[in-house]
Amino acid sequence: MVLSPLVTALVLMVPAPPVPPDSLSLHREARSAQERFERLRVRHAPISWWSGSGPCDERVGRFCLRFGRESEEEEEDRPSWIPPPDAPEVVEAREDLIATLTDIAHRIPGDPWVSGQRVAYLSEVGRWDEALEAATHCRADGWWCRALEGIALHGMGRTLEAEDAFRSVLEALEPEERDEWVDPGILGGAEWRRHLGRLDPDERMREEERMWSLADPLFMLEGNPLWTEHLSRRVLAATRETARNGHAMRWGRDMTELLVRYGPVVAYERTREPLSYVGPPLVVGRYDPVPRNLFPSFDAILDPAMSEPRDWLTHQRRTTSRHAPSSARRIHAMDAQVTRFLDGEDLLLRVDWALIRPPGDSTAEVPTPSADTNGGAGDSPAGVGLTHATGAGAETRFDFSGGSFPPDSLGAHLFVVNVETGERLGVQAELHREGEGPASTGFALIRVPAGRYLLSMEGIDSREARAWRTRMGVEKTSPHRGVITLSDLLLLAPTPVPEGHPERALAVPDPTGMLPRAYSSLVLPQGPVEVLWEVYGLEGTEGEVRFELKVEREGRSLLRRLGQAVRLLGSDEPLGVGWREGVPRDEVAGRSPLRRSVVVDLSSLDPGEYEVTLSATPPGRTPVTVGRRVVVSEESLPAR
Repeated sequence: MVLSPLVTALVLMVPAPPVPPDSLSLHREARSAQERFERLRVRHAPISWWSGSGPCDERVGRFCLRFGRESEEEEEDRPSWIPPPDAPEVVEAREDLIATLTDIAHRIPGDPWVSGQRVAYLSEVGRWDEALEAATHCRADGWWCRALEGIALHGMGRTLEAEDAFRSVLEALEPEERDEWVDPGILGGAEWRRHLGRLDPDERMREEERMWSLADPLFMLEGNPLWTEHLSRRVLAATRETARNGHAMRWGRDMTELLVRYGPVVAYERTREPLSYVGPPLVVGRYDPVPRNLFPSFDAILDPAMSEPRDWLTHQRRTTSRHAPSSARRIHAMDAQVTRFLDGEDLLLRVDWALIRPPGDSTAEVPTPSADTNGGAGDSPAGVGLTHATGAGAETRFDFSGGSFPPDSLGAHLFVVNVETGERLGVQAELHREGEGPASTGFALIRVPAGRYLLSMEGIDSREARAWRTRMGVEKTSPHRGVITLSDLLLLAPTPVPEGHPERALAVPDPTGMLPRAYSSLVLPQGPVEVLWEVYGLEGTEGEVRFELKVEREGRSLLRRLGQAVRLLGSDEPLGVGWREGVPRDEVAGRSPLRRSVVVDLSSLDPGEYEVTLSATPPGRTPVTVGRRVVVSEESLPAR
């Protein structure tokens, strides 16, 4: 073909397509930069006090895992180890590495390794906006870029968007890999794995979804940040598999397990090596001291309605896993008094609670024991309205005011989860100001059909990313006609007792809205305490009912019991009061409960744990008993 001079000129004016970059050379350059940084990081790491010898709290493959020295009773916001700042050389080198990875990623956006390292190192320093930009710039094949987006979205606290990203990733994975990624057994321990292993694939998938839903650390937050953090760690582990790490060891399943359970290492320390040692440096990896144990006990997951608050504790020295949602990096135990009443066929749950701010406000002072791995070495005073919750969105809203927390950042909710159906109901709670002290208190009420539930009382200070919670199972069925049952005991700051009748039980008003005197915890003062309860099923009962209330010491040691037996120590005689009364037909007509209260003086009791027990004995029937464990203390949280 012959071209005219004009056409030839036009062809020469069109720029030639750019020469494709040498992808392999750029990839090698990125790897070299990453390896240099990790070597430099260890070279500038401080010397560890740990020699590498001695016992391990747990062995995970090649690694010896040790936990911090804190106990559950120690200050929560004062860990024994706080991550030191990186050396200036490390900070500068990391910036150089990120700049190199950014440049190369723009030149070869389809390289999954380079994109992964770029997002990983930006995440390491919390530059989440840049990490999201890097993930969206990724052009690697398959699901990888979407997975990197999930890491960044989770770190930014955009949990619902992160969930969407990770769901699309799971849909693209092979079934075996998908099962491994979502398996909660790695966090819960061997019992979880055995339980899930006995199920067929469909049953296992449903059980995993139920487990993750129950383990959601805060129902107040949108989405499930525990699930997205778990999957973020899975993706982060994938970025580490073929990259150099601080331990200078080949990546293995043990390193994946540690990262998924405890998160990435936040600091390295070099050990003092003997003169005869030949090989890579022995390095101690330190984990973030902020994350908490957010996974419940195995028994609590199997039957949440029978669980106790201790099954959901977040502050524990030795745990199988630790997490910290970005919206609530610190989750503390909440002091609470939970009381169940019956109202016809419904269950009325009342929670009186206190949010107590621990000492220390900086994130670095947040208490969580750090775990180490040794590589190679083995608020308003107005009454809260009772809300009949009919769905997940059923709630009553209040204007928060006062308290020792900023009113625009503090909130609290009461949730109940139907164990049989998984339906979650919630109401917003009322907050009260308690002077200028570190506590804010309140109460919440919710009415649900009688049944089996998991109760979760939660509070959050969004300004400080700090939260509180208490969880426990509640189970109550509607009483059969003629069957006598009791409510829980509600403990109150007392009203004056009529003179001349100090021991007499008093009729009291409806507890749903007339009792602002309830204690916000089960820690009671050494003084008078009013105990309130309801009796159900007394309609048609003839004769008198005998009541007996006792306060007895709990947890006596063997030495104390022996001392009392030989009369070297005084006996712990229980406080008690008993009386009889006829059934007032007008009060119990129409299956209405009989409501009574008694004032007990705890002034003579030593500080310690006690059991408050009430028994009711109808004529000709066996006694019905209900109890509540309390702590008598010289200092206690006030009633409102």
